[in-house]
Amino acid sequence: MNKEEVLKKILNCNKCGLCQEVCPTYKISGHEFAVARGRLRLIRMALEGELDLNGEPELEEFVNECLLCKACEVNCPSFVPVSQIISEIRENYTQVKGLPLTKRLMYWGVFSKNKNLNLIRKMALIYQGTGANRIVKGVKFLKKSPLNLLPKLTKKSVREQLPEILKEIANPKHRVAYFLGCSVNNFFSEIGVASIKVLQENNCQVVIPEVSCCGAPHKSAGDREETIRLAKINLRAFKDLDVEAIVVDCSTCGSVLMEYAEILKDDQKYGELAQNIANLITDISAYLVKIDFRKPEGQLPLVRVTYHDPCHGIRSLKVQKEPRKILEAIPGVKLVEMRDAASCCGGAGSYSIFQAKTSKKVLKEKMANYQETEADILATSCPACTMQLGYGIELANLSGVVKHPVELLAQAYEKEK
Repeated sequence: MNKEEVLKKILNCNKCGLCQEVCPTYKISGHEFAVARGRLRLIRMALEGELDLNGEPELEEFVNECLLCKACEVNCPSFVPVSQIISEIRENYTQVKGLPLTKRLMYWGVFSKNKNLNLIRKMALIYQGTGANRIVKGVKFLKKSPLNLLPKLTKKSVREQLPEILKEIANPKHRVAYFLGCSVNNFFSEIGVASIKVLQENNCQVVIPEVSCCGAPHKSAGDREETIRLAKINLRAFKDLDVEAIVVDCSTCGSVLMEYAEILKDDQKYGELAQNIANLITDISAYLVKIDFRKPEGQLPLVRVTYHDPCHGIRSLKVQKEPRKILEAIPGVKLVEMRDAASCCGGAGSYSIFQAKTSKKVLKEKMANYQETEADILATSCPACTMQLGYGIELANLSGVVKHPVELLAQAYEKEK
């Protein structure tokens, strides 16, 4: 970490307090050190020697409670890169202290290894198949267990279904690569299957290379070394593909894949490749709108749908109108806007596990906004949000399900047949 560079970024903060209006953690706590301005002040004091950066547990706690949602950044008149600053401080903690054991087990032992993640998926299938999940949900003090974050799993992962669903398109108009992220592949297979089918319905030849985790959990925890290792694996996977776009159906994956360019900008071997790949990354809704996707004729049962904007989608991928255009094009769907649709749901990947108390408070506000819409379906474009929102619906005893826009589009195409 370059202290002088970090201080230079912090000194651009004019302490106006506009970050208070949009910060999820500040809204639920009202605490100055739970907002960007306060966090930056503490970090500055530490870098200038007034506090011990690596010896103040409360400072580390405030840094780790940031959701990295970037709401403060887009609302900042001085364009202070708060998420970059927080990430650099977390990297410092990881370099000095190492990752906590629980994160090492989860990030290195599971997300960094596809085989282990597949094993976790199989164990979760047994957990659900034996009915143990219903027992857990039926016990009052276990009802709020992180185990209940898991969605209902399909018998096969997306990659296991590829022989059945991936087709050779005769005279395709487009050729795209699809980034099959670990969460979609293993836990939200319906999203991945729908993405592939929708792209093929729109005359796209889909190529699906073998990839690893995008590195989002590791990057969020400040594990730069492992983030770079995973980035290089994925860049090699996409290196020689002749495609017009790399399509993602996970906002988080898309955001991190684009950030490879910044992470590896000084790498002589991978820097240019990372930038070239970043230029190809596109959200699936944005890509479908760009190629003028075929409007479905099949009608769904009349449903009210509202949309939650994932933080990475709206602030990193700059996608907002496109998912709504997809939804509005589906016969039977009535789109209703939710209050503060772009506010964080509190999921933020594994944040909901390691900062569970704060996460649930943020989620509670999102669920209140969802309930106001009286919608039947809560749509979003991020598996982490999907998991968190589904959990929130269950916790609050609300009706409704969480769907990706392409799932509903795929259903409408299927209705035509």
